[in-house]
Amino acid sequence: MTTVRLIGDVHGKFGRYRELIRYVPFSIQAGDMGVGFRGYRHGELKWLTNPPYDAMSEGRHLFIRGNHDNPDVCSRHDYWIKDGTTVEGIYCLGGAVSIDRAWRTEGLDWWSDEECSYADLERMIDEYSALKPEIVVTHECPESIANEMLSAFGRKKFEDGSRTRQALERMFHLHQPREWYFGHWHVSLRFMSGRTTFQCLNELEYADVEI
Repeated sequence: MTTVRLIGDVHGKFGRYRELIRYVPFSIQAGDMGVGFRGYRHGELKWLTNPPYDAMSEGRHLFIRGNHDNPDVCSRHDYWIKDGTTVEGIYCLGGAVSIDRAWRTEGLDWWSDEECSYADLERMIDEYSALKPEIVVTHECPESIANEMLSAFGRKKFEDGSRTRQALERMFHLHQPREWYFGHWHVSLRFMSGRTTFQCLNELEYADVEI
């Protein structure tokens, strides 16, 4: 048996993230790490702080991308998990829609390819159906799960046209894994749907899972 620590959104709070991975050998962060942001300091455009590479190198500390991660920078990071990849039997897929994108600046803190393309998602749906993983880690969640989760909090879902949520819904209908972990929604909730236990990890919340 191996234990993996699954960690919710970090949003650039790397000091606290460093503490979460310090005493565990293996972790997967579920997107919105805060990778590849740029901003102005003293009138000059600069790269902002990135994840603690030194601490991540001391173990096997990986991450998927969220909508608040620069896809290009992620693709060049040693510890990024490529979308649709299986790690130790855990199926991983990143991406989501930023509902606040109208207030963000493309290339600085928002990226138009924050979701996988339709073609890539179609391919991943087929691969997922063939793999039938028992543990899934995504940044977003299936459409029906978003509805169920928001209903529990008395909230109405913002219709953002997320193709990621729609693709994950199709995956869930094709195969229900034993466990499914995700972030993005900034709430802490664990519940069953069908045969699957879903857990939404709040910011910097974690779950230690045996695999």
